[in-house]
Amino acid sequence: MKPDLTHGQAIGWSALVTLALLLTLQEVAHFVPSLGHDLVLGAGVEVVVYLAACALFSARRPGRSFDDVFALRRAPVAMLVVAALLGLSLRAPADFAGEAILKLWPMPKEMFEEYSKILVPRNFGHGVALAVVVGLAGPFVEELLYRGALFTGLRSTADPWSAAMTTGFLFALAHVAPRFWPIYLVVAACLGFLRAASGSLWPCILMHGVFNGTAVVMAFSPTKSDAFVLSPVVVGVSVVLTLLLLTAVALLARRSSIAERARALDATPRPVPGVES
Repeated sequence: MKPDLTHGQAIGWSALVTLALLLTLQEVAHFVPSLGHDLVLGAGVEVVVYLAACALFSARRPGRSFDDVFALRRAPVAMLVVAALLGLSLRAPADFAGEAILKLWPMPKEMFEEYSKILVPRNFGHGVALAVVVGLAGPFVEELLYRGALFTGLRSTADPWSAAMTTGFLFALAHVAPRFWPIYLVVAACLGFLRAASGSLWPCILMHGVFNGTAVVMAFSPTKSDAFVLSPVVVGVSVVLTLLLLTAVALLARRSSIAERARALDATPRPVPGVES
């Protein structure tokens, strides 16, 4: 059985999608100069590019359902709850690590000021738009590509952990901000673990959405939020809670027949169109 997707092909897909996104952003910026300062518009462009890439990925696998290609399978309710809590618990450690990175590798003043303002809502309507694109649409399309298309495609022959590692590194590299790659790698590791344990993409979408969404909510009151999440006590409790939640994911995966059936579908080789097994 020829593999549905090799690790090299997964790297190629990620590189081409990232390049397409950067080129599209560059072209849009010619017509909308404020693009670099507008996260809503930038994330909107990402959504369009990622959906187009996923549509192309799916079209190259005729005879396969959308749910099958992207692992949009049923997940245990308890797993979904734990996934949401995991996205919440990761926020404080991620922000704490981000502050530490900026002290070791400072941004230029102008860039830092722009970075600090990009998530701050200008008004209620802008806040709602930020919540939709950053907390819902963005996480959905990113998971659809990385833990959906690429992870599922790799699983036809690769073990879940190598699939998680490859897609995790690609996910981090796609965020073109090298100073924050360590944070993206940790988040990607948790997402990959969720995907491998549950056999479904939905827990990953939920965790990613909550993780991003908390940043938008905190931006409504940045001073108070920063003081809270950067507190050593809050960070320490959050790290312990994250480890406990990951343990809960492992226990739920072992005991849930729903997750077991989903993982079995992951491990079932799929025929590639035009190739005889």
